[in-house]
Amino acid sequence: MLENFINTKAKTFIVFIFSIASLGILILSTQVAVILSSKVYGLSVGVTFMIAAIPLHILGKKRPLSYVFSFLINFIGCGFSVSTYYVTKGLSLNIADLIIAAIPAGVILMLIYLMLQTYSKTKKVTLSIATAINLALLVIAVVYWTRTGETFFSFGFFCLLVSLFFICVFGISINHDERHVLKDISYGSFGSFVILTVVVIVILSEGDVLELADVGDIGIDGWSKKKKGKIR
Repeated sequence: MLENFINTKAKTFIVFIFSIASLGILILSTQVAVILSSKVYGLSVGVTFMIAAIPLHILGKKRPLSYVFSFLINFIGCGFSVSTYYVTKGLSLNIADLIIAAIPAGVILMLIYLMLQTYSKTKKVTLSIATAINLALLVIAVVYWTRTGETFFSFGFFCLLVSLFFICVFGISINHDERHVLKDISYGSFGSFVILTVVVIVILSEGDVLELADVGDIGIDGWSKKKKGKIR
């Protein structure tokens, strides 16, 4: 039991360090990418980074350190994907503004770490409360983002998506002693990349991507109904 307690403490610390690092990498890579990128270039580079991270994640089974590089590459890719929104909208970024926007997500991650270190027996309660707060802040960020269009709320929203994924990583890692924490962190980086990239694409397409998906479903259903009618 003592071993599990120590293991939980160690995993919590590792996940916390990587979660804060992910926000730092996202800030830096987004800032750099906005300077370097064109509208499509950011997404293309982001996807390239994510693809490059796949073999590193697979290699992690034999060399666990590869999970760390997978994590790093994925979050650099996240920055390039997120930069596409700002480049397309013609918005200038200041790294100080990005750091401030990331504070709410960082505070949530800090609170989770402190609570899990102090009250390790209430893991589910801690993570449930953190998830509720994170989701509430996401809603607030979206509301003010749509009203003001300010960088603080848009980038804060992206950071809160990352912290939401790391809440999941916290839960998975500390509740399963047999799991490799670095592997879970690497998985979390892939999840973060996918959700951030999809959100950026949906926003820039103004929902057209989702409408196309609906049209595709309608088309298939319509075709099926016509086919059934002919058979009859």
